[in-house]
Amino acid sequence: MWPPIGCEKRESSSEHWIRLAGSEVEVEQMVGGTRGTDYVYVMLNGLLTNVKHLPGARLVAKEDWGRNRRREVYRVPKSVIADKPIVKVSFSKSGYMFLDLCMVRGEGIECYSCPPDVCRELASKFKFIGGEEQLAEFYVDFIPKLVDEIKSVVKKSNARGIFFAGHASRLEETFNDPHLSLFTSMVLDTWQGRALSLQEKVSHVVELWVLAKVVEVVDGETIDDKWWVEFTSNHPLARVKSRATGKDYTIFYQPSIYPHVISAFLPERKRLHLIPDIVVFEGLSQLSQYLGWGELHELVEKGSRPLLLIEVKSGIETSEWRRPEYVLKQLESYEQYLKPRRIALAVLTRLKEPLLKAGLRRLGVDVYEELLDPKVQASFARYVQEALE
Repeated sequence: MWPPIGCEKRESSSEHWIRLAGSEVEVEQMVGGTRGTDYVYVMLNGLLTNVKHLPGARLVAKEDWGRNRRREVYRVPKSVIADKPIVKVSFSKSGYMFLDLCMVRGEGIECYSCPPDVCRELASKFKFIGGEEQLAEFYVDFIPKLVDEIKSVVKKSNARGIFFAGHASRLEETFNDPHLSLFTSMVLDTWQGRALSLQEKVSHVVELWVLAKVVEVVDGETIDDKWWVEFTSNHPLARVKSRATGKDYTIFYQPSIYPHVISAFLPERKRLHLIPDIVVFEGLSQLSQYLGWGELHELVEKGSRPLLLIEVKSGIETSEWRRPEYVLKQLESYEQYLKPRRIALAVLTRLKEPLLKAGLRRLGVDVYEELLDPKVQASFARYVQEALE
């Protein structure tokens, strides 16, 4: 619908990024992540298509801005772009998003500033570029539902919410508004960038969903005010008192066993895997509140052996996380340094590598696949209950 509802009209003279050039329209965008960038899309045949992929688009200028950003200027036939919604998405250096909708009409350009709410309607309308399609469809099908389930467990545990700290603060957007979060991934101009962004969001949501299942199984009541999500900091995600077992537990999410920076200086075959997804200790040890980065091993050295360690996979990983040798090295390292009483691999979908399954059996790792299946969830719940009794 034009003009767009709820948007404020702008003066076309203020638009430096789009201009008429005879029989063409010149469009400028700054690409490379979601900090200090601008992306320009055109609604073509019902799909948002980046300006570089429009029929007849030609690159007339390109300039690198620092290590990650690149300014691009394209000229597009006016016949291709005229009378079609043009979406410009801008990110401030701090990551705040702005949205403009424009249209070339006759010999003029109409532009409107729009609230971010408009993005929700556009999130599922991006044209796929390449290998991001499976991840995007998985996100749409499952992530909003999983986020709702996590929030439900948080509320039931009497926590006031989730606090996202450090690099995990980017995950807060996914929990506050999954559809807006999908938009900020799909607005990237390469399929690799989209896939990497979506993979990170999917992985963390699935991990926290499995963690929420653990809290749900023991009917945990959060001792602290909120769940604390911060990668590798060793701040417990939650300390809970179980209404089911009567015991207390300290739960870590992505803690660092040792300072993983030392791993970067080792050959790949000797590289350490030092960041498990979920680690559960019995008790509300005050020591756990003062662990620094890379110091989880100190709990074990002082006699606190984890009751349960869970590594989580979505089953659709596109990076080295899915390689059998990588997963096995992860779990071998966790067994060596933390010596958990139970260790499990939880997979939302299915493991596709037979060699990985054989290796996991050799390590004594308990594997749960197809976790969306209610029967598997029930079996996993019994496993967690037995591990934490």
